[in-house]
Amino acid sequence: MKIKLIAAALLLTATAAPAFADNTSVCLEHRDIDGWGARDNKSMIVNDRFGRKYLLSLAGLCSDLNFSFGVGIRSFGGFDGGCVERGDHVVMRGGGAFGHNDTCWVTKVEHYTPEMQKADHDALEAKRNAHT
Repeated sequence: MKIKLIAAALLLTATAAPAFADNTSVCLEHRDIDGWGARDNKSMIVNDRFGRKYLLSLAGLCSDLNFSFGVGIRSFGGFDGGCVERGDHVVMRGGGAFGHNDTCWVTKVEHYTPEMQKADHDALEAKRNAHT
């Protein structure tokens, strides 16, 4: 019986560990945010004060992200002292077609890797070349 319990515990730990590691390996602290840029209407790139870049996937009403004067990220729980995480709200300040404040929420936070950056750059170049 002990062997079955130990085996079950090890199996559970082995299957849960990768998901837990993925969720905790990315921490963009609210206090470290030092700039942002719209990637499209459903994602944005956020820089921290240490030069790291993060990709935030978004859902909701983010239509004016490309034209916003400013962006704030508000924690789901109301305390902005920790990491930006799923459920946090992105609030855009004016500048859009109607000049109102839109709100959407974060669905995923991940490191914005050089490979992602190159793929975005290549896609943009292909789009520009298609129009010429």
